[in-house]
Amino acid sequence: MRFSQTFQVMVCGIGLVLFVGCAAKDDTRTFDAKDSEASAEAEHDHGHDHGPNGGHLLEVGEEQYHVEVMFDNEGRTLTAFILGPDAKTPFPIEVETIDFDMEVGDKEHEIPLAAKPLEGEKEGKSSRFVAEGKAIPDSIKAESDLNGHFHLDIGEDHFHVDLKHGDHDHDGHDHDDHKDHDHDKEHADDKDKKADAEKEETKKDEAKADDKK
Repeated sequence: MRFSQTFQVMVCGIGLVLFVGCAAKDDTRTFDAKDSEASAEAEHDHGHDHGPNGGHLLEVGEEQYHVEVMFDNEGRTLTAFILGPDAKTPFPIEVETIDFDMEVGDKEHEIPLAAKPLEGEKEGKSSRFVAEGKAIPDSIKAESDLNGHFHLDIGEDHFHVDLKHGDHDHDGHDHDDHKDHDHDKEHADDKDKKADAEKEETKKDEAKADDKK
């Protein structure tokens, strides 16, 4: 009798262990290569700034505004969209043209972009500016060939907006060397250089204005 009871207890115990094991197995998700690829793709997308039209996104000021840059080699057009702080909403400005000073060696080639208002934008204002045809040098085959800066006048403010390519390695140093660099100091130096460049551009603009007078 005791043997029979002991045997029944053992059978029940084994059954319980098997049941718990199966339940745990059913609740466990196995991550395969596809999951890893999806995660990597999401991180890759997050690491690149793209505007609502799929173009290259640039910050203006302290993210007060944004410029989305698009280049179409087939149509030979360079388009700049002025966007608000959210980097999504068109922000029409009251100017007829904006200038892009393209760096060609030690010289600059000025490309004027004319206002082409989007549908519904008020007369005299535009959030879209386009340069096309002969205004764009033949050497430009892709957006990555464009290096220089935009001049933007928004209200009473003048902005100097840099467009640079090939800066992924942070001005020539690899990610493995990050521990040897003081990034806070580097960023502060970059801001100082940018501020100096903006002051210099402002002086040039003022000089041009005086010459026109």
